[in-house]
Amino acid sequence: MTPALLRVRAPYFVRNMISLFVVSSIPIGVYWYTFNVLSKDEFSDIPIPPIADDELAKLKKEYEDKKNSS
Repeated sequence: MTPALLRVRAPYFVRNMISLFVVSSIPIGVYWYTFNVLSKDEFSDIPIPPIADDELAKLKKEYEDKKNSS
């Protein structure tokens, strides 16, 4: 950058940095809040349906077939 360009931009530097902080803090705050709220979810009260042994064997076979074909 040329010295003239630096002189022209100098008066706006502080205001631009404050604006950058304010504008970037909004999405960062939203992400932080969302992460904190979602990390407190407790799924232990949701019942897991039982699975039959033959169904489990079928699912394992499908998984192994997919893994081997990739």
